[in-house]
Amino acid sequence: MSLPNAPAASAVNSCVSCKQGKRKCNRVRPTCSTCTRVGRPCHYEEDSYTFPQSAGSYHSQSLHSRSDDGAPSQVPFAQGLSPNTFFSAPASAMNIDPFRHEALRQPTVNIAVSNEVSKILGTIDEIHAIATNYFDTIWQRMPIISKVRFFERLPTIFSNPQADYLVVCLAMNLILQYPTPGDQSMQSSSYVVVKSFISLLESTNFLSLDVVQARLLITFYELGHGIQVGASISIAGATRSARLLGLNKKNFQELKDSYQARVVAEEEKRVWWATVNLDRFICLCNGDSLFITEDPQSSDSLPIEDSQWAQDIVPDTTYHTLSTPSDITVGHFARECQISHLIGRVLRHVFEPASDPEFHAQEAMQLEKTLMAFMPLLIEEHSKFGLYCAALGMCSSALFMLYDSALFSSQTSSEYKDTLIESIQCSSTQITEFSRHLFGDVAAVDFDVVSPLIPLSLYQAAIVQYRVGKQTGEIRNRNGFESLKEILGYFDRRWLIGGRYLEALQGLKVDFPVTTLPLSGSYVSPAGPGG
Repeated sequence: MSLPNAPAASAVNSCVSCKQGKRKCNRVRPTCSTCTRVGRPCHYEEDSYTFPQSAGSYHSQSLHSRSDDGAPSQVPFAQGLSPNTFFSAPASAMNIDPFRHEALRQPTVNIAVSNEVSKILGTIDEIHAIATNYFDTIWQRMPIISKVRFFERLPTIFSNPQADYLVVCLAMNLILQYPTPGDQSMQSSSYVVVKSFISLLESTNFLSLDVVQARLLITFYELGHGIQVGASISIAGATRSARLLGLNKKNFQELKDSYQARVVAEEEKRVWWATVNLDRFICLCNGDSLFITEDPQSSDSLPIEDSQWAQDIVPDTTYHTLSTPSDITVGHFARECQISHLIGRVLRHVFEPASDPEFHAQEAMQLEKTLMAFMPLLIEEHSKFGLYCAALGMCSSALFMLYDSALFSSQTSSEYKDTLIESIQCSSTQITEFSRHLFGDVAAVDFDVVSPLIPLSLYQAAIVQYRVGKQTGEIRNRNGFESLKEILGYFDRRWLIGGRYLEALQGLKVDFPVTTLPLSGSYVSPAGPGG
């Protein structure tokens, strides 16, 4: 692309050696063709764009302050974002806006983001340590990134920077952050910085699997720390990006010829399923059926066994599908996919009810039967803590939603309400006893791998224990209520959403609260389902 003021454009993009020798430079990174031919080192200036150091701007060098574990100790963030906040031309005579020129736009962003990430996260070795920690912990709850493919790209993270991959690294570092005692919010400076880079990628036409993965990690972080509005917006952006990549239209059942192609296909499949799962769960929290993703089909293939994926082993055999029976063992992520599909069906049943009351009632019974078929299997796996715990929490939450929607409906008969009360009490007792078993020895719980999708079910089970205790005065229900509050307090050590639910339970003022009323800050009518 030819630009006005050609000498200035050449100065922006040519390598130092070619510019000084007034030779033609093809501006290929990391080494241009001229330097390659003559065998000399090839060095580029920072594309003639550096971060401003003036007062009132974003002071990037202060991001270099890190704690002993490699995490940023503080990431100051100042008075708003604009292209000038991130980029400024050092030469006053230069009058080029890189964002207006396609040839300059993304390379400029790549270098700028690379500079900032190196100051936030440190060296390649430090980023490798962050990524290893991520794959050893929270990746087990959100296994959407190929380990092999990620680490293959890491050595060139700064020599051949790609802004979308760099932002994935930032998102990994963010999601590893723990609350400190007394924290009321995890909308920290680090969080705002990562979100701002997502906006930068969006506004400069970066569209890739990395972008979707970064958005999903941020969504997971927001769900875990009760940033509900942010999670709702983030999942929308992730889903739209995934759609633009065509992930919703790919036939993942087709077995690819090469191993590398199968790995890429599996990674794409996991990313798409993650958007579906989080979309459904966010709607469950919000109390609506405003899905961004379409409903999966029964023939859609599920993710492979997670232990295989952890080693980047992708078999060339037929995969399990969404319709795989509940008594067939699948990986925990695949099980979550099955449960999230049922959550979607429950939400449509509750918020988009059929006009025929008889059909609506039959649909409710079928959904209950299907969900209940999963419960014994998921509870049976309690000896493998972490395997199906998130799926169990999601399944229980869907049941509580289904029960309460009928219980608070004026169209439900008194006789059926008695049956519903017994069923919901049974589900609450199961969750209470299961949770007591898991957290009987808190010191043995690995909070690094606990899922933020569990606390909602604990909150709902506690509501039921509270209601029954108020009605019957039974001490066992009061004890169950107190036990679940204590466990939510444990969750608060890792995910602030546990503390949010705990505060809601401590502030109960009515004798028969609903289990489906979202927390403050969610986009939902306070009437809840069945209102």
